[in-house]
Amino acid sequence: MVRREDDRFHAPTSADPWWTETCWFSFGDPRYDLSGTFYPLFRRNLGVAALGVTIWDASAHEPWRALYHRTHWHLPFPAGELDELSLAGLRYETLEPGSRYRVRYRDGELLDVDLEYRGLIPVHEAGVAGGHGHLDQPCRFEGVVTLRGRRIEVAGFDMRDRSWQVRADDRSTRGAYSYGIAGARDAFLAFSFRLGDEDRVVAGFLMRDGEKADLVSGTRQVVRSAGGWPAQVTIAARDRLGRELIARGATRNRLAHQASPGLFAWMSFTAWDFAGGCHGQDQDISSPDQLAR
Repeated sequence: MVRREDDRFHAPTSADPWWTETCWFSFGDPRYDLSGTFYPLFRRNLGVAALGVTIWDASAHEPWRALYHRTHWHLPFPAGELDELSLAGLRYETLEPGSRYRVRYRDGELLDVDLEYRGLIPVHEAGVAGGHGHLDQPCRFEGVVTLRGRRIEVAGFDMRDRSWQVRADDRSTRGAYSYGIAGARDAFLAFSFRLGDEDRVVAGFLMRDGEKADLVSGTRQVVRSAGGWPAQVTIAARDRLGRELIARGATRNRLAHQASPGLFAWMSFTAWDFAGGCHGQDQDISSPDQLAR
């Protein structure tokens, strides 16, 4: 169901200062192993916002060595609506509610991005109830990234997501957000959390041959590199229709990404053997205390 309000800010359901809203877009082009992330974060009860933008490839994973990295903290909460966002060089424009978006970002002569996203399927809802929620949508993206004067035309499939909830920076968590997109008829998304001694799939979906159903069980297994980041990932899950998902992925690049003070992720552009071969991401997520262990 396309709802205009899903593209706009949600009113906080409590006075908790950790009430948080996010609106993330990502891209990855396998021709160059080139990836990008646009991650604005809003805390209306504090009157502040933040923004992280990074462009990276397989040449480096450290933010200070990435092709481009900029983080803004303690920005004033924007005056306008989220569906026509203007924030520290980032511009979001909703062209068609729930399905078509324009993402632009400009930082002087360092970076100029102009991308259009088209939803391949209606948004997937995860836990939308009681004044909080999470939306995910596989998209087709295309546009231009101009990096220090070098013009790069990019295109492919990737994900966007939205969340609104209380999200404390001092919470302890470990999990993952893994997806592969072959097109409008074949895609998967798996949310997993560390429970006991394994990563268990707790949410997500499987789209196979145009039929979509929620994931209801499964595991995520990881082979790590000597540097600690995921090198190979296997998702073994089952959906509500009883269909089995086995997706094996090899990471092609990665970014050590501190999305917020309480959230670190290895964000890896990943080649999956799903649906005859496709691409997506594996985000290996830890709070700082879990990462230290």
